[in-house]
Amino acid sequence: MGFIRYAAVLSLLLLLSVPTVFGGGFVYDGLGVKARGMGGAFRAVADDWSAAYYNPAGYGWIPDNMLAGNIDFFHNRYSVTPNVLWDNRFPSGYYNDIEHYNMHRIENVPQGGILFRLPVLEETVFGLSIMQTFDQNLGWGDIFGFDRTEAYGVRTLPESQFDNNLDVVAFQLTAARTFSEDKLSIGIGLSVLRADLRMGTLLMRRNPLRDDAEYSQYVDRPYENILEWTENDGYGMGLGYRAGVMYKPDEKLTLGLTYSGSTSIDIDGNNASIYYMPNNATLIDQNAATWVPTDEVYHFFAGEDLDITADFETTLDLPSTIGGGISYQATERLLLAVDAEMVMWSQFEGFEFTYSNYSGLMNSSFHYINDSLVQQDYSYPVDWDNTFRVMVGATYQAKSYMELRAGFGYDQTPYGENTGDLLFYDLGDKYYFSGGVGFDIGFWRVEVAGVYTHQPDLTVSDPMDINNDGITDNFVGTYTADKFQTLLGFSYRF
Repeated sequence: MGFIRYAAVLSLLLLLSVPTVFGGGFVYDGLGVKARGMGGAFRAVADDWSAAYYNPAGYGWIPDNMLAGNIDFFHNRYSVTPNVLWDNRFPSGYYNDIEHYNMHRIENVPQGGILFRLPVLEETVFGLSIMQTFDQNLGWGDIFGFDRTEAYGVRTLPESQFDNNLDVVAFQLTAARTFSEDKLSIGIGLSVLRADLRMGTLLMRRNPLRDDAEYSQYVDRPYENILEWTENDGYGMGLGYRAGVMYKPDEKLTLGLTYSGSTSIDIDGNNASIYYMPNNATLIDQNAATWVPTDEVYHFFAGEDLDITADFETTLDLPSTIGGGISYQATERLLLAVDAEMVMWSQFEGFEFTYSNYSGLMNSSFHYINDSLVQQDYSYPVDWDNTFRVMVGATYQAKSYMELRAGFGYDQTPYGENTGDLLFYDLGDKYYFSGGVGFDIGFWRVEVAGVYTHQPDLTVSDPMDINNDGITDNFVGTYTADKFQTLLGFSYRF
């Protein structure tokens, strides 16, 4: 196969690799069919293109040039049964005591890379890969839906009431070479990162008339809060790196060590918000002589839906990781591997959204709407702990052309107690089970792997306001989760 054909295939991978199975927090676990078949215990194996992620040093021992890729299909089946009460007493508008499922989506993510041995510093292996390293993809509808014609505006809520689509894709250049008579390999990967974020949520904003002596008498339940649906959609670019070392003290044993640095990515884009204003026609009629559409107070009781747009900025702080692994060639056919990794999730503190350049249904005289209600920044704080992951895997050469794989993993949750969230869905310590098979056909390898991840059920009983801004930062209710993943891949050595 000529270079033009390789370039064409690589170009196709580049086009397909657009921003979606997760580890703790929102680590993306869909990289490498062999690695996933082995439960992710790959840092001391790292013998295919996905070494760019698991351990860049693995490139130093790959004997051939390689073109490879995989596509990951996954389905997240999540549910929540709300139990949300305002002040722990009053109905909130959520469909309480009814089990709701996330929007049904079978997502797919293609990714891959190409690597060459080149006569640089004697001989160095270089690779270019496209990898999705972080992801969260959630959509919830029909969770909130009381008859708002009784209290608020009449427009139907958006189909996705809570939505978080966060993708981080790495365009990585990797280099590796061996030392000490091929017993030691060192590799480093430098990457350009693109982060895409679309986050939509429902908020209950404090009605600013509650703090006005003239009008506070009219702001009783259910008008003391104003419903807001808001969505931020934007992207940003950043730089990242990961490095690895592999050492073979003898022909059966291999040790691996990796580190990836933390990264901050500035994201900006557009915000769209809808404010569902209180609807109290009786009160409007009673004050018809003094409350007219040109007065601001009128808009707080006329049941209008206000559309506001703005620009937003935020920062995404991605955690650093450190990991190690051991692989052992137990027999001629059987390879065993164990990995451990620590993810510094405490470095991710959520999002601070700041807004500017407002436009929409506003008037310069509407000071409450402009300042106290509409022109408010939004914080989405989290308080996560650093986590630890353990992975165990094995491969068995059943035939000269067929390799069987199996794996198991334990993934600690970064969430603390009483934390449940519709936008970052992590219910507790997770266990996953995997298996796969690879077939060699000449210079080609075709592979498949499957992964099932079990998350425990979670009951969140008390609302939390982490940053004391009056907005609840968790979601009270009962959560369940199942996750299924299938990966298909190929590689061609030349």
